[in-house]
Amino acid sequence: MGGTMNKPVYLVHSDEYKNWIFDPTHPTQGRRFTNARDLLISMAKAQEIEIVEVLPRLATKTELERVHSPAYINQVLDEHACDEWDGSRPDMSHLAALFVGGTLTALDALLAKKTNLAINFPGAKHHAQFDHASGFCIFNDFALAADIATKDYGLKVAILDVDAHHGDGVENLTADNPSVLTYSVHQSGIFPGTGNESKEGSFYNYPLRDGAGDSELIEAVEGFINLLEERDRTNDWQPDLIFITCGADGHEEDPLTGLAYSTDGYVSVAQMVRERFPGLPILIGGAGGYLPDTRTPEIWANVAIALAK
Repeated sequence: MGGTMNKPVYLVHSDEYKNWIFDPTHPTQGRRFTNARDLLISMAKAQEIEIVEVLPRLATKTELERVHSPAYINQVLDEHACDEWDGSRPDMSHLAALFVGGTLTALDALLAKKTNLAINFPGAKHHAQFDHASGFCIFNDFALAADIATKDYGLKVAILDVDAHHGDGVENLTADNPSVLTYSVHQSGIFPGTGNESKEGSFYNYPLRDGAGDSELIEAVEGFINLLEERDRTNDWQPDLIFITCGADGHEEDPLTGLAYSTDGYVSVAQMVRERFPGLPILIGGAGGYLPDTRTPEIWANVAIALAK
């Protein structure tokens, strides 16, 4: 097997990714990316799924200016300053640009039809806003990738966000683009406190109660699939690409949220999406997940395998 539709899976990865450390006690630890990469490679080999591993590149200022203010970009990349970390951190500003470049490298593989599944585990920094960082997210790579896919290639992009936190940055930065649909499934009432309302035709939100588990997640993703099917029937709006913001922080053991998903629940919804859209190119970004040695890489790798079949 070569992966989905007999094409290899593209995995964008650099050993530098593990250096994404705000401080040693911070919930976000970069080793989760390397752990997920190692587990995915091992699982893919066992199941005879071909993985093509490629290095990320740095995003350029010109690219970042499509979704961020020049002043903010200069603050991060030239002054190495950001509200998310203390002091001057050129190492972190470099990685912030590399994460975006990793997502664009993954997008390039999809646009070139080399694969139907491309993965950048540090991708989907879905809280980043036009002129400031938010929620551990510096630059909004998914908003930028969607901007490129829709405006430069004339494609339509559907973004499914299953991170436990509302994808407010992606929603805000794509809300005026009719070629992008966002659908966020998240816990109500936690950071960033938004996502309780939907705007038909643009962005859709599916807030869940504290303690919601696999059945609620599955029902929410069924809603995403049904929405796309309904829009296909009525508006001729079919996605050419699906982006999945695969936040692993909805797991029942994750320390930052009150959701109660299992790894099997994540795999189930991934299987549902692939079953319904078997040949559609999919881009995965890891977003949140705060069990860097256990559940976070486990969920990311298992979801990737489910989408690769």
